[in-house]
Amino acid sequence: MKIFICLLQSFPSGEQDAERRRQWLVNIRRQDWMPNQSSRLCSQHFADDAFITDGGNRRLKSTAIPTVFSFPGHLEKNPARRTTKVSSDAEVSASSLSLPLLTPAVREEGYCGQGSFAHPSVNISDEHSYHLNSPNTLKRKNDTMIGIVEKYQKRMKLEKQRTRRLKKNITTLKAITRELKSKLFISDQCATLLETINEVPKHIMRMILEGRKTASYSEELRQFATTLHFYSPKAYDYVRKNFNNFLPHSQTIRQWYSSISADPGFTVASFTALKAHVEANKAQGRDTVCALTLDEMHLHAMTEYAGHQLHGYVNIGSGEIENNMAKEALVVMVVAINESWKVPIAYFLINSMDATDKANVVRESLSRLYEVGIKVVSLTFDGLKTNIAMARKLGANINIKDMKPYFPHPEDQSQQVHVLLDACHMLKLLRNAFASLQVLYTEDGQKIEYKYIEALNTIQEKEGLRLGNKLKMAHIQWRKQKMKVNLAAQLFSSSVADAIEFCDKGLKLKDFSGSAATVHFLRTVDAAFDVVNSRNPLGKGFKAPLKPSTKDRAEAILQRMEALLHGLKVCQYGKFVPLHQTKRETPILGFIATGRSVLNIYHDLVESNNASCRYLLTYKLSQDHLELFFAAVRARGGYNNNPNVRQFRAAYKRLLVRHQVRTGTGNCLLRDNTELLDATPATVSVARRADMECVEVDFSEAATAHLPDVDHLSEFKEAAVNYIAGFVVKRIGEKISCLSCSQALTADDATTHPFITLKSRGGLQRPSRGIVHICSSTEQVIQRRIRMNGGQLPRGCGITKDIVAQVLAETEGKTLFPHLNDHMFETCVEANHVHVLVKMTSSLFCKVRFNHFAKGESEMSKKGCVEANHVHVLVKMTSSLFCKVRFNHFAKGESEMSKKGKIVRRHLHKLIHFYGQ
Repeated sequence: MKIFICLLQSFPSGEQDAERRRQWLVNIRRQDWMPNQSSRLCSQHFADDAFITDGGNRRLKSTAIPTVFSFPGHLEKNPARRTTKVSSDAEVSASSLSLPLLTPAVREEGYCGQGSFAHPSVNISDEHSYHLNSPNTLKRKNDTMIGIVEKYQKRMKLEKQRTRRLKKNITTLKAITRELKSKLFISDQCATLLETINEVPKHIMRMILEGRKTASYSEELRQFATTLHFYSPKAYDYVRKNFNNFLPHSQTIRQWYSSISADPGFTVASFTALKAHVEANKAQGRDTVCALTLDEMHLHAMTEYAGHQLHGYVNIGSGEIENNMAKEALVVMVVAINESWKVPIAYFLINSMDATDKANVVRESLSRLYEVGIKVVSLTFDGLKTNIAMARKLGANINIKDMKPYFPHPEDQSQQVHVLLDACHMLKLLRNAFASLQVLYTEDGQKIEYKYIEALNTIQEKEGLRLGNKLKMAHIQWRKQKMKVNLAAQLFSSSVADAIEFCDKGLKLKDFSGSAATVHFLRTVDAAFDVVNSRNPLGKGFKAPLKPSTKDRAEAILQRMEALLHGLKVCQYGKFVPLHQTKRETPILGFIATGRSVLNIYHDLVESNNASCRYLLTYKLSQDHLELFFAAVRARGGYNNNPNVRQFRAAYKRLLVRHQVRTGTGNCLLRDNTELLDATPATVSVARRADMECVEVDFSEAATAHLPDVDHLSEFKEAAVNYIAGFVVKRIGEKISCLSCSQALTADDATTHPFITLKSRGGLQRPSRGIVHICSSTEQVIQRRIRMNGGQLPRGCGITKDIVAQVLAETEGKTLFPHLNDHMFETCVEANHVHVLVKMTSSLFCKVRFNHFAKGESEMSKKGCVEANHVHVLVKMTSSLFCKVRFNHFAKGESEMSKKGKIVRRHLHKLIHFYGQ
């Protein structure tokens, strides 16, 4: 601590020092004050060069002037900065040219002002030893200041706690959605949508810190509020309360909706927004190219009185309400092809609508869109007979002999509108036909049999492993879930075709002999579906978008698909009949028409002289956009699979507000690993837990000869283990950074399993022998555990670590990675890289297998519940019918007895009347 020694200096006196005395008074800046003979000035107000040292004594120069002062901030004069640009050499600090001109308050004699003019680094004490107030006064001031400080410290602590709580509440939007899901306020779909809005916590925190509640909200905040309020008003109220009501009130959100009309018919707000968007694109020199799609949504037929009118009747937007209740809502939607947005433009409440009326709706939609400047190139619908007849009314022809999948635009005859039957619906219909007919014949007489798919599922269920596909019992029993597209897409997949081919050619299984035609059929359908359903601009293979570099390959596969479908036959009454001449002709006609329309649209949008697109994503032409819209309507307020008319109108209005088309943004939100640490011990002594004594058991070869060989893996399991090992290599490669260990994970083509060679298309990892050996050992340990557990899955805490420890013990002393023999001695014992690779490989393999076991048990549990429910239904029906028969018998008996009693009473009355008594 530096101690300042204060020396008192007397003021200059005499005529010869009059100028210096005047300068002292100016620098001291005391108003209306003149020093007397006893006035002194502290030596700390003088610069160091104002003193001289003579014989150890330090005294003030005769020309010294006090220049070191520290005045209060409000008395300092801040000179205005020059606004003109001058050179740095000419700039002079205002503080070095003049002293502040303000005068401080008058103080007692001996006061030492504080300020720093010439030497700002000199620290001047706030109080000097020669000027102290009364100790009692200082104590009172000190106590007062301590009280004030404690008050503000407490207030600061409370504010910090409040800020910390608020930050904890809105750290991330994912934390909010997790809490809402845990309280069952929102569904998984709502949570997925909310997690994509990343800017909401920032906007809310900014409003909280600024302490303002305003009616102007950011676009991200409005989207978050309307989305959450749409799915669950209860969840929205909960979140708004946690955010101290900084979110907009529910009444505010309803006011946002009030400006939008959601009456049946064509939606005026949608066309207004589309017109503004088209004008913005024209200003940038771009065309607005869209696809038109329409579909019906089932409604609950009922009437309600709300808003001073009855809801629930048929209404097609003409202002007339018929006297029959609406059962469906026909919705028309446009989807941008060269941008990322969609918007519904009309809906009609109908009971049923014939082909002529639907054709009129399409013509009117095309005409209105043409007026606002939108170019519609396609019309998509599902495979209803009415829709095919509608296309015929418009001028198209969906016929195998004279296929014309387009019609002229009603406003511009030179422009063609291409017709597509939704590929997802066609895939489901083709699966239904294939599974129901069991056997199809190609044009050259080869059999396409469904039994190979059933055989593959049987062997996979028996072995407990899948050959790199997703086939399971749900795909075989598809009738219970026939509306799920993923079941059809996973059945018609190259992975299923590869597995069947490997069982036939690799494993030589008799159940798969003669499956070449089925494998070709599955691969062709899979490739064609990928072409007409491409959604990623960076996709590879058949999933790539249509562009000049992929056009020839896509055209070839679509032509191959058309030839294959055109030649499919079915045996009926001993005769071969083309499938397109039977009742199941819709998927054949739909795939052929869709394939031709896709190629024509590509030519119009990409290859023409005035091309509007650089490539074509065929998913833009799908009906999925409208199906997702229907799913959002059903999710309104939770989940309502069967909304009525009033509920549909309310959801339509709210979705319309959220789906307004805006420049540069889209309405579609993309849906695109944290593991808990295992705190349980790896192994637990069973003997200690059960309080038993260990006994010695004979494990000699003679004693165990009668036991089954559980260490042997079948060829099927070996192929599946090699495939899983490739996945394990991919995951380990993402986690390790050692170059030597990374190179030891993979092998060359010569040592790769034939199944991986068959299935790989350039992206599969080829595991080394060491990785495959570790995975095989882990599978053997798991199978032994299952047999020891009576065929049940191993349970208990730490089971994975126990298996990994056993695998590590079994592989000890074996040369798993020859290239790492020297590398393993370069690290310490605790961090031996070979042991780390063994542990990681075995642990990941266990994770994959146990996930598979868990899913299998869940499916079996569901199957058991369904069978149990069926048994209960049979018991109830049988008992009910038996009771009905018996009670009818009893009722008839009582009726007969009642009739006999009436007859007897009648005879008695006659006898009494005849005899008088």
